[in-house]
Amino acid sequence: MNTPKDLSDALVRIEQLERKPIGIKFIKQLSEIPAGIKKFGEGANGVAKSMLCAMWGDAFNGAGPFYTVKKDHICGGGAIAAGFGSTMPVEQAAKFMIGEKLVYGTLDGLKKAMASTLPFEEGEFEAQLISPLEKLSNDLLPDLVFIICKPFQGQHILRAYGFDSGEIVHGIGGTSTCEMVSSYVMHTGKPTFTLGDLGGNTGMNIKGDEVLLAFPYADLIIAVKNLERICRDSTMYKHNLYHELPTVR
Repeated sequence: MNTPKDLSDALVRIEQLERKPIGIKFIKQLSEIPAGIKKFGEGANGVAKSMLCAMWGDAFNGAGPFYTVKKDHICGGGAIAAGFGSTMPVEQAAKFMIGEKLVYGTLDGLKKAMASTLPFEEGEFEAQLISPLEKLSNDLLPDLVFIICKPFQGQHILRAYGFDSGEIVHGIGGTSTCEMVSSYVMHTGKPTFTLGDLGGNTGMNIKGDEVLLAFPYADLIIAVKNLERICRDSTMYKHNLYHELPTVR
């Protein structure tokens, strides 16, 4: 398993994933983008606009590699998660994010949630490269890898990650998917998993019985190497377990 494609192939084969994992790379300057990588929306009729989660969803559907910049985005949260910086002041965004049946009940709640994801500095990155993991190479390694899977598959992958080290993985929830799995993972340097949120799950078409895993690339190598070493069959059936019966009222 020496290449991104090797890791992708192993994950899909061992865990029978329905969708292949994707990789993203944070780009500080456009000059860092290798020749031949297309820009998002290249060849589109008219102006191409989207959201970061939907772009990741495109990659989960096989699109890429491509790169995106701030002007491609209509969602401020996605632009922040990519490290491009906000598309508008938070007080302006609050007008359509704060209130009953919206994203948050108070402006303080919105600000606290944003801070909890350890956001990038304003304009820290100029572009983001997005691709199916299998289409990347050792000359173009991703910073992060995202995996959409069933909970039992996620349990296998996370158990494999800590199989030798005993390191546990903390999940994250309660705010925007894109921010929970990008800046948060980059700054902690640790993998995580999330149930996502309404917008992010829609953009990536994450179903109700699926979860999203986010791994720094180097940590995913550890997990995949151990996937065939973990226990996959419970021995509970060998024991004569007593079970309490449901009570009848």
